[in-house]
Amino acid sequence: MGSELPQLRKFECSDCKHVDYRLSLREVGETIPGGCPRCGGNAKVTAQGAPKWLEKPLKLVLKRFKILDVVASAERIDLEVSTREPKGAFRYILGTLKRDGYLPVMREHDGELRLTLIKYPKVKPARVIINVALFIATIITTFLAGYYMFSNSFTNAALFSGALMLMLGSHELGHKISAWRRGVESTMPYFIPAPTSLGTFGAVINIKSPIPTKEALVEMGAAGPLTGFGLSVIVIFVGLSLSATNPLDTQLPFVPVMFAFLQMITLGRVSSTLSMNPLIFAGWVVMFLTMFNLMPAGQLDGGHIARAILGRQRHFTLTKIVGFSMLGLGMLFPDYPFWVWGFMIIFFFRGYHPGALDDISPLSRRQKILAAAALAVFLLCLPLPI
Repeated sequence: MGSELPQLRKFECSDCKHVDYRLSLREVGETIPGGCPRCGGNAKVTAQGAPKWLEKPLKLVLKRFKILDVVASAERIDLEVSTREPKGAFRYILGTLKRDGYLPVMREHDGELRLTLIKYPKVKPARVIINVALFIATIITTFLAGYYMFSNSFTNAALFSGALMLMLGSHELGHKISAWRRGVESTMPYFIPAPTSLGTFGAVINIKSPIPTKEALVEMGAAGPLTGFGLSVIVIFVGLSLSATNPLDTQLPFVPVMFAFLQMITLGRVSSTLSMNPLIFAGWVVMFLTMFNLMPAGQLDGGHIARAILGRQRHFTLTKIVGFSMLGLGMLFPDYPFWVWGFMIIFFFRGYHPGALDDISPLSRRQKILAAAALAVFLLCLPLPI
């Protein structure tokens, strides 16, 4: 948008020695009482113009933005900018500045467009041996859970473990692929073994770099649940079709909407008590986990989607509403783990969701469709009053 650098002056604090560069017309040698942003001491103008390390990022920003104000230090560069196309402008500087070691963050404050450039964080390589060890351990614990649950049957235990690991793995693989597509650094899945009746607490991937756009936030939040849910539908359908094989009369704590629909297709009835087999139960577990994961709270998958759509403050408010609602449901229905969910949401998601680096640009039509699909899956996993 322009090639001329703004008129910068170097300011040094006489007390704490803090140094920064600001857009100013003051002469070299002038002193500003209380002008130090760090300690409130006197700041003196000691030089004119931008140093070499500051020139390059400012010139890159000027290719897509008009710079209205600058405050720059060694740690970060804060700019007030303007542009007619913030979405395209941000994507351009995101790619170019990343190569120079800077990470741009775009926010709106009091109607003004703010751009902050921070040093790109170094991403430490993950230790894949930990992922492999947890994967093997979770296979063992889910196999033992299935072996105990299905009358010491080796075959049923293997079916339960294999189906559950496949669906959990596909969920995390959906996140991993979407992160790779969007240029977000992430680890391989960490499966979590557990000495419980299920043998696992699920799986997670660790996001190791900031998420660039709200579109990426929606895609990464929706990809895992949609993939895992799709596989769970197939697994449950096959399991219900084979429900006469190795039957075990079991009453489920609740029946998800989609589970009931599959019962109607295969059995012609809906019931919480049915002849259970490993595939049915593994699919039901994944629907149960998907329902929790898609709650629009905190940094759950549904929380990522809600953050992109609602913004910082409304998402934070919704997180608190969901958490306390779960605690209230736990008191009304003590046989269900609502209170556990409420406690986890309130305790683990106490702060604001950081959001995407570009928290300004609107979502595309494709991401809105993805968000609607995730909402539909959440509704299909909710329990029926049976």
